[in-house]
Amino acid sequence: MQQRMKHWGWGFEDKPETPPLVVRNVESYFSSLFGIREFKPVPIPDLNEAIIGAPRLNVPHRFSGFCTTDKIERIRHAVGRSFLDYATIYSNRYDYAPDVVAFVRSEEDIQEIYNWAVQVRAAVIPFGGGTSTSGGVEPIVGPDFAGVIAVDMRRFNRILETDHVSQSARMQAGATGNEIEAALKTNGYSLRHYPQSLQHSTLGGWIATRSAGHFATLFTRIDDYVQNMRVVTPAGVIETRRMPPDGAGPDPDRLFMGSEGGLGIITEAWMRIQKRPRFRASIAVFFDDFLKGCEAIRVIAQSGLNPSNLRIIDAEEARVNHVSARNQSILFLGFESADHAVVGQMDRALEICADHGGQFDREVLGHPDSNRQAEQGRWRDIFVETGYYREVTTPRNIIYGIMETSITWDKFPTVYNSVMSAVQAAIKEATGRPGSLSCRFSYVYPDGPAPYWSFYCLGSRDEMKQQWKHVKTAATNEFLKHGGSVTHHTSIGRDNMLWYEKQTDPLFRKSLAATRKVFDPAGIMNPGVIYPSTR
Repeated sequence: MQQRMKHWGWGFEDKPETPPLVVRNVESYFSSLFGIREFKPVPIPDLNEAIIGAPRLNVPHRFSGFCTTDKIERIRHAVGRSFLDYATIYSNRYDYAPDVVAFVRSEEDIQEIYNWAVQVRAAVIPFGGGTSTSGGVEPIVGPDFAGVIAVDMRRFNRILETDHVSQSARMQAGATGNEIEAALKTNGYSLRHYPQSLQHSTLGGWIATRSAGHFATLFTRIDDYVQNMRVVTPAGVIETRRMPPDGAGPDPDRLFMGSEGGLGIITEAWMRIQKRPRFRASIAVFFDDFLKGCEAIRVIAQSGLNPSNLRIIDAEEARVNHVSARNQSILFLGFESADHAVVGQMDRALEICADHGGQFDREVLGHPDSNRQAEQGRWRDIFVETGYYREVTTPRNIIYGIMETSITWDKFPTVYNSVMSAVQAAIKEATGRPGSLSCRFSYVYPDGPAPYWSFYCLGSRDEMKQQWKHVKTAATNEFLKHGGSVTHHTSIGRDNMLWYEKQTDPLFRKSLAATRKVFDPAGIMNPGVIYPSTR
């Protein structure tokens, strides 16, 4: 059985401490920014004192071996890890919670849950690692349902088979990133898909939300690794053919990638795996002008060099995270390979950076662990630890929000400037004072980047959710206005549904509704995510 995430934040129950450096960094930066001498955080909530309604469903005796209405389990499955979820966690009041949690042991259990849900008019919400940052598991399903059943996939957590010739492995969908990497490492392999949520998130969650992982270019998304999958839907089980990419009509795997539990539950998949890299090189490149650094990234992305790391953070992002006190943007450039040295690719990429005004210390490349040195080492460490930020900021009334989009290069400068202006104004409107706003690239493609904004502002305890929504709305409206997507890799969930319906063509939405009718005739699967919460 997997380690359990602590109920109030990030990390595991058996090691519940927040990294001290995270606490010190957050308090030192924001006490100065907001002029606060001392923060007085809300205490860690006691689940025994949490306010939650009584379960509306009675578990049939035949399900008693794997289903529960236990209060603590219902709370644990009521939220993910978005800002709105953290606001709920620290209020210790759960207005929405599943009525039953099913720790399914087999595909037969899942089918039985579906049949029961249809009989009692219950919604079914798949639950993997509980790391959704967009309201993907929050059981707000509308008035048409008499209850909610959360289907926990933690018992589906094994690597079932490895094909060494084709370099692929069959994995169960409830396996976490840590479990997958530990199992593959014994034979010298890796999935090489490292989202920030690696330790808690699951394979099924990655596929269902079209997760993005380790590589900043080329193989960025989980889509690139899927050979086939097996999905249990209310209408039956579907298993796609395992093969390399083919041209035999529309790809059935793509139908379930990004479906966010709206068509069924992914139980296993064959995944392309890789030999672990032996050659690495990493360096930080400094730019006085953020947009010039972005232009250097565009040229590198279109060069065919395909670096593993090609990300830029602006000066504010570097200051907030204590990566650098220099008033410069930082481009993190890295190459890795299991087969060959990467010196040539690095040399050419640095030439491009220099052509655009980039400054760097080439001597760092002589270090065997160059990715752990200086600014790139500090960014690597803090990138892993940002999962802990909201358990520090939220109880101190600091709103920490993120927004990201995907947009073509020709439109990026315009959307960058418009979002910076709109969000800064929205923070002031919502809270009455300025906040912190920064931008970075999370992924890049030859035709465009995936820019990612982080904002921090001082909220008021009773209005934090509304204040967050005001700022997020300002940013997302700008994304759509200028031709960007509502999200790049943090999924739709309930938080982004309003804009997703605006982004997608009405005829496409009709086709989605028709598809849902085939796989989920009663409309019980995660209503309100991808599909409206109506039957």
